[in-house]
Amino acid sequence: MNKRVYKGCSLMLASAMVLGCTTSCSSRDAAVKSDPKEDPVTTALTQTVKKQKKSSDQAKFKEETVYVFTDANGEQKNVLVNEKLNNPDCGETIDDETTLSHLVNLTGDEDYTSEDGDTIRWNAEGNEIIYQGDTDQTPPVSIKATYYLDGEEIRPQDLAGKSGHVNMKFDYTNNEVREVETADGKKTMYVPFTAVTGMLLSGDKFSDIEVTNGKVTEVGDNYMVAGIVLPGMQDSLSDKLEDLDITLDIPSDFEVSADVTDFSLDMIVTVVTADLAADINLGDIDTSSLEGKMEELQSATDQLADGTSGLSEGTGKLDENMPALVNGATELETGANQLKDGADQMKNGVKAYTDGVAKAADGAGQISEGAEKLDTSLGALNRSMKETVVPGVSSLAEGADALSEGVNLFVAETGKGLEAGKAGAVATANAKLAAAEELTAALGYTVTMENIDATIEALEAKRNQLQAELTLSDEEALQHAVAAGVKQQLLAAGMEEGTESYTTAFSGAVTGQLTLLNSAGAEAQKTATIAAYRGAVSEQAKNLPVLDSTIEQLKEARASVNGAQAALDQVKSTLEGNEDVKKLTEGANALAAGADSLKQGIGTYDEQELNAVIQSGNNTVCSALYQLENGADTLSRGTDELSKGLNTLKENSAALNSGATSLSDGTTKLAEGTTKLKDATTTLSEGVGELNAGAVKLDEGMLQFKEEGISKLSGAFDDSSDTLISEFKELLDLGKNYKSFAGKSNDYDGNVIFIYKMDGIG
Repeated sequence: MNKRVYKGCSLMLASAMVLGCTTSCSSRDAAVKSDPKEDPVTTALTQTVKKQKKSSDQAKFKEETVYVFTDANGEQKNVLVNEKLNNPDCGETIDDETTLSHLVNLTGDEDYTSEDGDTIRWNAEGNEIIYQGDTDQTPPVSIKATYYLDGEEIRPQDLAGKSGHVNMKFDYTNNEVREVETADGKKTMYVPFTAVTGMLLSGDKFSDIEVTNGKVTEVGDNYMVAGIVLPGMQDSLSDKLEDLDITLDIPSDFEVSADVTDFSLDMIVTVVTADLAADINLGDIDTSSLEGKMEELQSATDQLADGTSGLSEGTGKLDENMPALVNGATELETGANQLKDGADQMKNGVKAYTDGVAKAADGAGQISEGAEKLDTSLGALNRSMKETVVPGVSSLAEGADALSEGVNLFVAETGKGLEAGKAGAVATANAKLAAAEELTAALGYTVTMENIDATIEALEAKRNQLQAELTLSDEEALQHAVAAGVKQQLLAAGMEEGTESYTTAFSGAVTGQLTLLNSAGAEAQKTATIAAYRGAVSEQAKNLPVLDSTIEQLKEARASVNGAQAALDQVKSTLEGNEDVKKLTEGANALAAGADSLKQGIGTYDEQELNAVIQSGNNTVCSALYQLENGADTLSRGTDELSKGLNTLKENSAALNSGATSLSDGTTKLAEGTTKLKDATTTLSEGVGELNAGAVKLDEGMLQFKEEGISKLSGAFDDSSDTLISEFKELLDLGKNYKSFAGKSNDYDGNVIFIYKMDGIG
């Protein structure tokens, strides 16, 4: 089977949003004091991973933000937790569960009382409650930062002010382990946290910046560096994909390297959440056969390719129509300025009045013409968006989500067969040992892989003893014979070997008999005793070949099982260490996230959704163009009327003279507005050009991805996906069920986000 390699890395930093909601009860936000340099990093990272959706106005919801403060190495110093309890029923009291101490109300003067256990009761008086507390609990993810200067490890406090090539390595450890029940039995998994780390690097000090598992973005004269990892995810996914020759390598560390002059570093921020995994829903997937899933994946990829093609065509039309929009705005600005000049001159005298009215009339005509062009262009632009771009982007997002789900179906099962092979080798060896009836009868017990080492050791000791006894001198043989006889007599008499009385009796009896046998007149008895002992030893020595053979057979069985297990462990290690499979999953997930963000940003032309978006103030491209078209239509009608009115003024300057001053003031404001409109349309034109170029590249890339990736991948799966999907669902459920760090009551839903703030250097 050909090895399939999928590479991709994408990190999107969302700009900050201000989200608001109103209910019949009061809603308040806690003021947060922070370093201005920290705000862009914290905001960007938080918006990257935070779920952009609100709870129902009728639902009880607890929002938890955990601030973890560490030193520059990642060693935890203290933990502060902000808790926000909504009050949809405007209740007089709110019951909450918390393990926090030193609680402080951040937004009001409502107090609380302690109830049973960890339960507290807030005297809410109809308000929501936002409070803070501290804890010494260990957060779910630990971060270790290591610094190197010119290849040598260095303490962060010693790095300040230094110059050279600097490496900063961040390792993440997932502390939240769970045991879950899968289709193949119990399995240990980690809660699927996503960690995004970011820092702002000075452009005056840092150059040639490179990152592993992250991205560098220019922000003015500085650089925003961000990395994304999924700690513990690699260990949670099983390895049941050896037939596909695919190994996953999911990032659990993040590294930054750069050339630095006079090193200093502001605070490093990491945002950790389980919400990204909670957004993935596999509930509707039919896992009856992997072949069916691959057909769905192939179909989804076809739709995705069609969608990107449609997106490319739509952005092309959008780009073609933008010059007309820019020209119309420019002409509108020109006309407004001319109108302003005419109105000003109109105030300065009859001659100025005559010239000013003429210029104002001419300018109004140009404004009317420009407004009409603007209205026409925006109408065409909206139709293009509605008919081509929006459906294309929707298909893109749906296809990307299906692709991400499909890719993640097979990443969890690679090594289970290897573990089964190791267990099978032991079971086979035990079966063969159990079948050796002669060996069992000789030893008095059944040899297994658990006691084989002890058995070999005992047999080797017995063999060595027999071999030693064959080489004893007559005097040593006599001593051994007498000692064996005395031992047999004492045991027959009921004495317990090892006791003090036994030892005394044994020593005395052996000494006495040896003295007797070595005395004059006992030569014949001595010779007979030695001969009898040597005869017994010789008889036992006949079993030495059988003993040697048995020992070698047991050693061969042990070596065979150990060798098989070592080989399987090596195969498993090789699969787990591969860099390529991680790129497959990371790229698919990043593509899905990017497509969903694009879909949300563009929006739709659904009337109900348009009204809701416009009312909220969080405009999409569609809602902005919709409002712009309506405004342009109004502007077109207004400028047409203005042109007619100015012509009347030109014909009847006496009537115009009385309103010249008011007109001058109004046209000044109009000129300022049209200048802003022209600047905005120029910026929009540049953005549309970039969007079109990106859409073309996306279309080409998706076609290549479909032909070289998914079409080949769809033929590589077998019918073993049921267990894989079962395990992945269990993993996602761990993320969905992680709703609180410091505790919450059962009648409240909730979510939690962790913000780690690591000390700066220098």
